[in-house]
Amino acid sequence: MIFLAPVFLAAAGIVAAGVVALHFLSTREPDTDLLPTVRFVPRVPVQATTITTRFTDPWLLALRVLLILLLGTALARPLIHPFAQPVSRIALVDVSRAVGSPGELADSADGYVDGAAAVVFFDDEAKEIEDESADALEDLRDDARWDRASRGSLSTALIAALRIASRLRDGADSLQLVVISPFAQEERDAATGEIRALWPGRIDAVRVAAAPPQPDAEATVERVEWADSGATGLWTQRETADTIGGVRASDAVMVYPFVRRWQPAADVPESEDGAGAADSTESADAPETRVYARWIDGEPAAFERATADGCMRSVAIPLPTEGDAILRPDFQRFLAELEGPCGEPRDLAPLPDEFMAAFVGDEPLAPASLVPRRVMRTTPAVPWLLGFALVVAFAELWLRRQLATGARANRAGEGLRESRAA
Repeated sequence: MIFLAPVFLAAAGIVAAGVVALHFLSTREPDTDLLPTVRFVPRVPVQATTITTRFTDPWLLALRVLLILLLGTALARPLIHPFAQPVSRIALVDVSRAVGSPGELADSADGYVDGAAAVVFFDDEAKEIEDESADALEDLRDDARWDRASRGSLSTALIAALRIASRLRDGADSLQLVVISPFAQEERDAATGEIRALWPGRIDAVRVAAAPPQPDAEATVERVEWADSGATGLWTQRETADTIGGVRASDAVMVYPFVRRWQPAADVPESEDGAGAADSTESADAPETRVYARWIDGEPAAFERATADGCMRSVAIPLPTEGDAILRPDFQRFLAELEGPCGEPRDLAPLPDEFMAAFVGDEPLAPASLVPRRVMRTTPAVPWLLGFALVVAFAELWLRRQLATGARANRAGEGLRESRAA
């Protein structure tokens, strides 16, 4: 057991010691003596406080100390975990469109998935397989599921591994990270190297066959239409224009105070994957329309669709007409991509050996102590401790009232006896 905030436990111990010290003080009525007259003695209870050599009200003291310690322990957030294993394995399985042979992928991953502490399937998203990982791996042999495969992202997979490692760190001495993937060029982005540097150990890379490259497409014609041209039914004008600070198109990000005057038409629904196709009723020859660019709040900023002779892109991004913003590299990169081929480009060439050597690393397995612990606002034991503390608080209140009632009864009895004796 460890405590995430042990300072509260220490504070509870100090407060409990103070309560114990206070119970050495006894407050009671002093011994009575006969006086010749009571004319000048006020009729009020007379009490005296003395220091005793033993506890007063020991059961009440025990309940108060227990209550303080329970509250301090709850605030200290105890974390109970089993004995640490020597090695915990995290298996990252690539299920993107870059995989060439689903059967080979399943066979290669089988030995690493068996006994793994966590299994993650990743493409452009990462999903942890919590139950029945063997069955999920067997489902990869179904060729039909690969028709919907999307582009893979090693950065996404590594981020998922880092989060899982923060969860597993307290139950293992070392962490083994295994990545089963074709390691294609399109799966690397500008952040992959930096994210890889966050993993404090080596990575075991298991390379499988990549999908064959697509044949070179015939020459096509790319055209651009603007939302304010009136030549497209994909956009409707906003009742009130608003401003937004940026737009992303493929890998190009433009930061600029854009004024949005157009929004997607109601009959252009977005796909579930957030970046894929949307059905357009504008043309029977172009039934498939996909989002090409998005504003930073996720709303589509440009569509593209394949036509018989090429590609048509419909853009609702107002380009600046003043200043030198149009000359910035990000604007130039975006404008250049407008003339690129339709659809998302694929680059299934293998990553170079230099990158793979840096990706794998030459360190030993990652020590669990070097992985940051995830931020936990509470632990499973905290609700139980607080519930027990509530029960103890009610018990302390009941006992305190019982003792007070008994003390009043004793004082009344002593007063009655004294009056009878007088």
